[in-house]
Amino acid sequence: MMVVSKAMPGITIYDADSGQAICRAKVGVSPHEAAFSLDGQYAYVPVYGSTAIGLAGTDEHVLHFIRTSDCSAAGTLDTGENKRPHGIAVGKSGTIYLTSEVSKSLLLIDPNQRQIIARIPTDSPYSHMIAVTPDEKTIYVSNVQSKTVSVLDVKDRKLEKVIPTGAENQRMTLSPDGRWFVTSLGPEHKIAFYRTADDQLDFTVAVDGQPFVARFSADGKYLYDAGHNAGQIRVWKIDVAQRKVVATSSDDIGKNTGSLTVNPFNGLVYVDDQATNKMSEIDPQTWKVTKQFTTDKTPDQIAFTVVRGK
Repeated sequence: MMVVSKAMPGITIYDADSGQAICRAKVGVSPHEAAFSLDGQYAYVPVYGSTAIGLAGTDEHVLHFIRTSDCSAAGTLDTGENKRPHGIAVGKSGTIYLTSEVSKSLLLIDPNQRQIIARIPTDSPYSHMIAVTPDEKTIYVSNVQSKTVSVLDVKDRKLEKVIPTGAENQRMTLSPDGRWFVTSLGPEHKIAFYRTADDQLDFTVAVDGQPFVARFSADGKYLYDAGHNAGQIRVWKIDVAQRKVVATSSDDIGKNTGSLTVNPFNGLVYVDDQATNKMSEIDPQTWKVTKQFTTDKTPDQIAFTVVRGK
């Protein structure tokens, strides 16, 4: 399990079963997100900058390549004018997809050559997070403060359409069956399900708080979302077929969520807290916290892989 630490700043790789740290790597000013290579041998860590989205601060422009065996540096890519790189994903082809808020674009990066091979416009300076279809033909981009989602045609390297969401949207995820792309509309206290078939809003689910980041269970029956309510982290379990919340967390998970991720190997749900540097493991059946441990400062993105080499 990799956890990005904004304030370290860098990443920590943990044994996901024990919660024990294996190694740490420091990078530049406040990384937010990261992803693993397909073979688990590398972590890709973009450095964002000294502030939050939409606020003045440093505009960083480096993507780090880090070995997962010992967290040693394997190389870097200077993204140049493509500053504030943030949302990152790796397709089945191995291609790295990375947003650049300053250049209003999505970068396609060859991890072997460590170079940018294409750039697709998003039409927003707030292009923050992405969801990539399994066939890598379409990418959905959440443009937080623009209150839109960009739909990108990867093959033709073009912006296909821009979808108004009516409110600031945070984070993106796709249902396992490819039927929906989902984003959290925090100010409206609801989670929006859009059909991938026509990019139209299908339905929304209301929650008692501000949703922030969502992920599906492996079978697609449930959507898990972490957000906030009255200064505390709230986590919701949504039955997709019933289109309603069926469980809400009552445990002390913290105050300011950075990320929620589902462990793909056992289905456990992980939520981190940037305020108290705490990681909570949640049983998806009982919706109770089963384990907590301390992380490095200001944890954000969480990712899982099998480490297969040195």
